[in-house]
Amino acid sequence: MRTLFGDIPIALWQASSLHDFTTRLLNTNFTNYEKGRDFKAIMDAYGDGIINSDGESWKLKRQLVHSLINTKEFEDHVMKVMAVKLEHTLFRVLDDCASSSEVVDIQDVLKRFMFDNICLLVLGFDPGYLRPAGLLLSTTTPTLLCGKAFDDLKEAVVYRHIVPKFLWRIQKRLDVGVEKKASRSRQILDDFIYARIETRKQELVKLGGINDDNNANDVLTRLLVTGQDKSDKFVRDTVFSLIGAGRDLISSALTWFLWLVVTHPTVEGRILHEIKLVMDVRRDDDDQDRLFFTKDELNKLVYLHAAIWETLRLYPPAPFEHKCAVEADVLPSGHGVPKGTKILFSIYSMGRMEEIWGEDCTEFKPERWISEKGNIIHVPSYKLMAFLAGPRTCTGKAIAFLQLKSMASAILWNYKFDMVEGHVVKPTPAMILLMKDGLKMRVSKRSLV
Repeated sequence: MRTLFGDIPIALWQASSLHDFTTRLLNTNFTNYEKGRDFKAIMDAYGDGIINSDGESWKLKRQLVHSLINTKEFEDHVMKVMAVKLEHTLFRVLDDCASSSEVVDIQDVLKRFMFDNICLLVLGFDPGYLRPAGLLLSTTTPTLLCGKAFDDLKEAVVYRHIVPKFLWRIQKRLDVGVEKKASRSRQILDDFIYARIETRKQELVKLGGINDDNNANDVLTRLLVTGQDKSDKFVRDTVFSLIGAGRDLISSALTWFLWLVVTHPTVEGRILHEIKLVMDVRRDDDDQDRLFFTKDELNKLVYLHAAIWETLRLYPPAPFEHKCAVEADVLPSGHGVPKGTKILFSIYSMGRMEEIWGEDCTEFKPERWISEKGNIIHVPSYKLMAFLAGPRTCTGKAIAFLQLKSMASAILWNYKFDMVEGHVVKPTPAMILLMKDGLKMRVSKRSLV
């Protein structure tokens, strides 16, 4: 393919060969396909965190992150934090929106909410990016600047993917344009995270370590206690990667989910009916007025589970993945891959291929995920790569899905959403799949029956 800046070699595969292709890259010859130096340069704000790492370094960091977030204690902490934030922040903001009948950008609300939520889980600190007082928040305090700083960094990442490397590197050196804004944003986030690291260290010294009387379940605290030989930069890079992924991926998925459900009333009705069956069981319980759901209750919401998977198929939060060949290779199709070749594959396109998903591939049909016995159908990760596949599968997949189900069920059960007439929803091409002009809706409180 010829472009303004030269020839870009491309290869197209039949859909029937995609499984072999992705398996080769992401599993059987996984060690030969890394993120690469160019990716690390583009994503330099993430430092040497798990997102940017390859090889043995990545393996060790993945093991560490897995040990921190895939435990019963952390899962319980996730549910506790989510319940508190839903009731005392998100629901109060949505109540304000319902009372005023004003148009609200749900995408912005969820992005702000998830930034606060992930900071609580990772740093043990709530920056207050979303507050019940309203959406017009002051941006003069350092903690509130952090939310926008992540957006500005993301803009720089997209820019670096588009323009030639030499151009953005010159702009970075001269500190102009998008690169100037990215540099300022990185400094804001570094100051915020390093300050939190130092504060938590001092708190642990005063408290004499972890005990039952202090918050010991956030990632930062666990990391400081179990990784005392790690530098502050290592800690910074680790938590930075988790915050970036946790905020963007979940808020993106939930935004698309709400839009799809609201524009498909039959699906919304089935989800609400399923939730009502769970609520009916509560009638004799002391907590029948609780506005959110336990993990056991969430496990009963099979149709909701299917609707979330269907959303991830059509609108994967991370719409593409790219790799770089360490050494020359030959793909199952017979195509040769020279050393240093960059390979980009579209997760977004794979979720919409007729050869893979059938003639109704562009339709929103949660039923495709449910078996005749009423159970969720297992689909190989190489067919639907919303959480990637192979050894590099998202280590926080289970926690992310738990949060999605928790938020989706609570929001839909307690609130009704209506699209604003004339508002057009369309995706914007970026590293995170967002809606170009947000998701403009009106909110009203749902009558609980």
